[in-house]
Amino acid sequence: MKQYAFMIACTLLGTVGVFLISPFWGVFVYYMYAVLRPEYLWHWVLPPGGNWSFYVGIASILGALAVLLGFMPADTRPIDEIRHRHRLTFAHWAFLPFCIWVPITGFLAQYYEVAEIWIIEYAKIFIMYYVATLLVRTTKQMWYLFLMVGAVLGYISYEVNYLYLVNGNLGIYHNGYGGLDNNGAGLMLAMGAPICYFCFEALTRWWRWGFLILIPIIVHAVLMTYSRGAMLSLLLATPMLVLRSRHKVRLITILVLFGTFVLPTLAGKEIRERFFTIEQHEIDESANSRRQSWRAAWLIALDHPVFGVGVRNADRFSYYYGADRPGRTIHSQYLQILADNGFPGLAFYLLAVVTSFLALWRVRRSFRDSRDEEAIRIRSIANGIESSMLVFFVGATFLSLEVFELPYLLMFLSAQLALVSGALDNRTQSIESLLESDQLAEALP
Repeated sequence: MKQYAFMIACTLLGTVGVFLISPFWGVFVYYMYAVLRPEYLWHWVLPPGGNWSFYVGIASILGALAVLLGFMPADTRPIDEIRHRHRLTFAHWAFLPFCIWVPITGFLAQYYEVAEIWIIEYAKIFIMYYVATLLVRTTKQMWYLFLMVGAVLGYISYEVNYLYLVNGNLGIYHNGYGGLDNNGAGLMLAMGAPICYFCFEALTRWWRWGFLILIPIIVHAVLMTYSRGAMLSLLLATPMLVLRSRHKVRLITILVLFGTFVLPTLAGKEIRERFFTIEQHEIDESANSRRQSWRAAWLIALDHPVFGVGVRNADRFSYYYGADRPGRTIHSQYLQILADNGFPGLAFYLLAVVTSFLALWRVRRSFRDSRDEEAIRIRSIANGIESSMLVFFVGATFLSLEVFELPYLLMFLSAQLALVSGALDNRTQSIESLLESDQLAEALP
């Protein structure tokens, strides 16, 4: 029942709290539900068909409209001066063509009845991206969202470990998580490790160690998915983690000790054997079928170069273009978008991704010489988002996760951090003024 009470309290915060406290809390709770997926995690206690996210999303949209129409007063603070000069970053604008192109290709799909449900999922992502752009106003709110993502992914990993260690249940491997298969679930959890590390670096109080403890818990949960793509993505993102860390020598030492003594214990014989079959990919049936589906996606795109075959329609055609079986998913986010939405769709998606990374680069450049606590926090948010996005965009080479909301949340955080931190001025904004702006926020303690 405690989970049910938690959901009621959070839903009240994300609905009633939008109008009584601050519209930001609707965005916070909506994205928390998007990452946590409570209907799956606590299905045994929550009533079916609760639609918790729907109510919070509607309240957030109404809050945004109320602010736009002047029915709810916008907070007055120095950050509004920044927003007056820069209403949106280039990363915000660069995401817009993809938002427009996807519905067009969906409505023109070869099988509209297949595309329809995916268009709706895309629409939720796109609408909340710009609703959040309007309602997230301060660096403190950005910090709360960043902490939430790390804590939620850590909690999911804890639950996965608990079920396995106590009940012997390896459900995440057999059933995936929240609509994702084991590979998607592994990649989702892997994205939490760098976020938790930079939460640890940014915090100064004793509870910072909680985020550090979550990292091996997350890694073990990733290993239990038996997802080689997730393991490889996390491994390839580790150098970025070291590069962005403020304590490089200490982190390298920890990684060496972890890899030497802890990881072999966490990774049993079956996990090690599965991971190292990456070197034997020529005889791996999974790798062969993936290559066939990739080739099919490319051929589909060549036959339908502008609009593709329609959102998630490539699965209907992949077998006729050389995939190993009917209905085969493309198993690559980039090639899936290429086949579904054409070359313009892939170009718009890559533009949104690249500009998100560029926004983070601008934030780091603006605050690179500042040593104050707030500047360190802003850099840590940027570093955590960048490393986590790297995990996803490497892993997305092997998976089709176009409507997985977490990477879109990170792309939003990238663009919004550049906006609210003042990095768009090409000079470091006064940290004192940013602190003052946070202190004036009525919605936050």
